[in-house]
Amino acid sequence: MDEVKKAIHLAMQELRKEYGEEAQLEDGDDVVTVFNNCVLILSMHQGEIGVQFVGGKPLRVDAALSFYKEAE
Repeated sequence: MDEVKKAIHLAMQELRKEYGEEAQLEDGDDVVTVFNNCVLILSMHQGEIGVQFVGGKPLRVDAALSFYKEAE
């Protein structure tokens, strides 16, 4: 399995752990997965999956934005 497919597979495994075995990307969804040395952003728009890698360590900000509400 090539590394991109493996990364997508691992991201989807984590998605299913978090949201249940039937979880999958739906139109308009974006999922961010943090790996040890990069970030993978998966998106689904008009039935097409988008894959974007951002290398390096993500910057962390200890703050919350009011337009995103945490799940209860």
